[in-house]
Amino acid sequence: MPSANQAPTSPSPTPPPHPPTALTPGKRATALRDIYTKTLAATLSSITYATFAECFPSIDAHALQALHADMVGKLRVFAMAEFERVCEERGVVEGLNGLEDVVEEGWRRRARSSDEGVGKVVAPHTLAPNTLVQGHVYAVLNSQQSQLNAKLQTAQSQNASLRERMEEQRKEIEGLVGGLEVVVRDLESAGRLVGEEGEGLGGAE
Repeated sequence: MPSANQAPTSPSPTPPPHPPTALTPGKRATALRDIYTKTLAATLSSITYATFAECFPSIDAHALQALHADMVGKLRVFAMAEFERVCEERGVVEGLNGLEDVVEEGWRRRARSSDEGVGKVVAPHTLAPNTLVQGHVYAVLNSQQSQLNAKLQTAQSQNASLRERMEEQRKEIEGLVGGLEVVVRDLESAGRLVGEEGEGLGGAE
């Protein structure tokens, strides 16, 4: 039985939390975002105001310019949001940052080997645990990068499909506008005929 003067046993210390994963985009993640942004900008620039205005010749130019800018802006926001969603779901930033760490470690090992003697074999058990883990996961990270490239190609294909659909819609709108113009001309002709008939009846009286 413990003595009354014995100090109570202190609880086990709580282990320190794991360090947070770096989410700041590295060189490869930044380059990927730049490529996507430039590709998206080039795609949206093909939707010119002149082409858009041809579909609505009777609408006020100021209102049409605002409509065109709003549509292009919303398409840009939607495309960037989808890109960010895919990157977050796939852990793209973490994967590319990890790949950079592996590559940098490889360069450091190569530099050390050059300093210590070309061709010197480094025993695996002498490497740091982090280096060994990174060496094993390199193939996985490389696979993730390939998947991301495939996603980017898919996004580019979707942008091309979106452009084709917009072109089809433009043609449909042109057809509708042409039909409305025919109806307007018919109504104008009918109005003139009614006016002429009214004048004839008035003269007869």
